[in-house]
Amino acid sequence: MKWIDILRLSVTNLWRRKLRTILTMVGAMIGTASIVVMVSLGIGINQGYIDSLSETGELTTINLNSNTYYGGGGMAVMIGGSGSGGQTATKIDDQLMRRISALDHVTVASPRMEIWNINVCTGKLRSYYSPVAINPEAAEAMGIKLVEGEYFSRNAGDTIEIIMGEDVKSSFRNPKSQRWDNVEPDVDWLGAKFTAVLQDYNNADDEGNPKEYEFKARVVGIAQGGGTEYGYNMYCSLDTMKTILKKYKKVFTSSGMKVDEYPSAIVKVDDFNNVSAVQDQIEEMGVSCWSMADMIASMQESSRSLQLMLGGIGGVAMLVAAISICNTMLMSIYERTREIGVMKVLGCKMSKIGAMFLTEAGIIGFGGGAMGLGISYALSFVINTLIAANGAGDSFRSVIPPYLALGGLAFSVLVGVLAGLYPSQRAMRLSALAAIRNE
Repeated sequence: MKWIDILRLSVTNLWRRKLRTILTMVGAMIGTASIVVMVSLGIGINQGYIDSLSETGELTTINLNSNTYYGGGGMAVMIGGSGSGGQTATKIDDQLMRRISALDHVTVASPRMEIWNINVCTGKLRSYYSPVAINPEAAEAMGIKLVEGEYFSRNAGDTIEIIMGEDVKSSFRNPKSQRWDNVEPDVDWLGAKFTAVLQDYNNADDEGNPKEYEFKARVVGIAQGGGTEYGYNMYCSLDTMKTILKKYKKVFTSSGMKVDEYPSAIVKVDDFNNVSAVQDQIEEMGVSCWSMADMIASMQESSRSLQLMLGGIGGVAMLVAAISICNTMLMSIYERTREIGVMKVLGCKMSKIGAMFLTEAGIIGFGGGAMGLGISYALSFVINTLIAANGAGDSFRSVIPPYLALGGLAFSVLVGVLAGLYPSQRAMRLSALAAIRNE
């Protein structure tokens, strides 16, 4: 008996008892749908969280924090624990940034220096946001999206160019007005004249007002706001700022700032899957750093536990389906005992008889799995529609990736085959003569 004959005979036998076959498939359908939908909810929660972070561009960002900049006077400290794994902290300076930039998968590495004692002014308005100095060529690569203007130019001269976040605009106010609302003033941001004011508290007057040094400035671009990190910052060119830092070194050092190293830095990686590897290499250099990969790894572990729990709930339904398939196949053996005896007398191999019943069980599992997938997609659509109608957004949804659909179908077939093992063995052990005499 060829395999095509076994398949044709199995389909014929199932069709002869189509009502029972369909009812058994319904059990497998419910089990498959339960597992797929339950697991899809866990995947959806995980994917929604990752998608929300992807929009901010944080997934491929590694943030470096200095262990020597604040209060250490350059003194080395130990990071990574006090055991054998600990190592001396390295200061974040230009030399280190060049080493990091040379690492594989690093697209850009830029220091970040917040200039605490510089304010930006236009007319009588002053913002108390401190500008953040970064490498001018890194602005676009860091994911700073502009809604107006352009990025830093290469020939800024002695003018401090500024990329201003949309959410910073409302921070400009007249210091004498005592106005503290968040109303955005009417300013031509790209056309107005700006000044950057450096405050020297070592040379304050009798009333405590610091001596001020003014520098020409202009806003070259407006960064996208809406709650993004870049919307709440003002960025200036580190190259231009270094000139000011060296000229007014005492003014900055008296405010606790250093001119030969940086308090923090940002590193962009080409792909999220490479973030952990790059982060490990940076930590081996003696720098503390963190990324969303740390948070996502913890979140994914919790998500896997949730998916296993939800999948287990659906697995109960599949267990019931397996019992139903086993019962159906046993009933089929009792009804076809004489037929089995005739096949044995005619010389049909035992393995072929067993294969026939396993094929029937597998077909039931496949049919139930296919119907279960259809139900799963329908339920997923309904769930997502109801969630969207209630304004929950993408934070909670059902997602059925191809691997889950194929896995659910394969699992249903596997359950069907396993449920048919005992009935097939029972059919193979039947005595041929006793089976023929059976009425």
